[in-house]
Amino acid sequence: MPKRFSWVIEEKLAGMERPGLFFPLEEDLEFLRESGIDVIVNLEEVPREYSGFEVKHIPIKDFGAPRLEDFEEFVRFVDCKIKEGKKVVVHCYAGMGRTNLMIASYLVSLGTEPSRALQTVEEKRPCFLVVEEQEEALWEYFYTIRPKENNQ
Repeated sequence: MPKRFSWVIEEKLAGMERPGLFFPLEEDLEFLRESGIDVIVNLEEVPREYSGFEVKHIPIKDFGAPRLEDFEEFVRFVDCKIKEGKKVVVHCYAGMGRTNLMIASYLVSLGTEPSRALQTVEEKRPCFLVVEEQEEALWEYFYTIRPKENNQ
C-alpha cells in the first residue's frame, strides 16, 4: 500500500504521494487497481502516464498557490468522474500539500467552509502541510463560488 494513501470521501476520492515515490511504481499501481481506482489526478509540474488509468494533469508549483482556474478545472473534473461512478486518487510529489489543498477545494465546492474542509482533510490524511499562501487561495476560491448574500 502506498505510504500516504487514504480516502477522504470513502470509496470516491483519495489522496496519496506520487506513485512509485516510496515503493516500486508497479506495486503502487497494483494497489490502486485493487482499490478500484479508475482515475489519477497528477498535480506535479511534470506530466506522467500511468498504464491502465485515466490521468488528468493539473500542474501546480510545489508549495505554490493554485490559480482560480486550477481549482475550477479540478473540481469540475473530479465531480464529473465521481458522478460517473469512478474512484479518483489525487497526488502531488509527497501527497502533503497540493493534494490535500485540492481535495479540500472539492469539499468546499460541496458547501463546506474552507477551514472545516482543511480540518476534515487533515483528520483523514496521514501527512498534512498546507502553507498560508495555499490556504488563502482556497478562501479566494470559496468567495468566488459562494452565493452572494442578500443579492449584494
